[in-house]
Amino acid sequence: MERKAKQVVVEDLGSKLKRARALFLAEYSGMNVAQMTRLRRELQHAGAELKVTKNTLLRLAASGTDAEAIRDQFTGPNAVICSYKDPAAVAKLLSSMAKEMPFLKVKSGVLGRQQLGPNDLVRLAALPSREVLLSKLLGVMQAPPQRLVGVLAANLNRLMWTLSAIKTQKEAI
Repeated sequence: MERKAKQVVVEDLGSKLKRARALFLAEYSGMNVAQMTRLRRELQHAGAELKVTKNTLLRLAASGTDAEAIRDQFTGPNAVICSYKDPAAVAKLLSSMAKEMPFLKVKSGVLGRQQLGPNDLVRLAALPSREVLLSKLLGVMQAPPQRLVGVLAANLNRLMWTLSAIKTQKEAI
């Protein structure tokens, strides 16, 4: 590969690393073309992208990005997975694909500037989806106003029951 072509690859990969919300580093040796194609397609549906490049080019592209946190792990055959949307969904997908494809091994990852180990990736994959988390947050945010309305309505209800009881008592006399 010529120097100019390497520079183009480094710039392209660097822009993808900067744009990514989360990065995952996986070992893929032993996977066949059909498995890699399926993995790429599934990742694309989840809002992620898989790139295979030389580690030296990856080290150059990682400078100035969050990927510097896992720079020491750029050894051996690596696939870089850039998650552009929901990191938890990509972690779930990688976890399930690793169970189906024994040659796929997720080594580490980066979320923000924090390095993720294999155990952290399992915990990230166990998180509920973004939509479920947002609905839970909305439920928590709605609870105090709903309780306030309930308390205020209870006082009005008690007043109505008291007036109704007085009316019934006066009608009985």
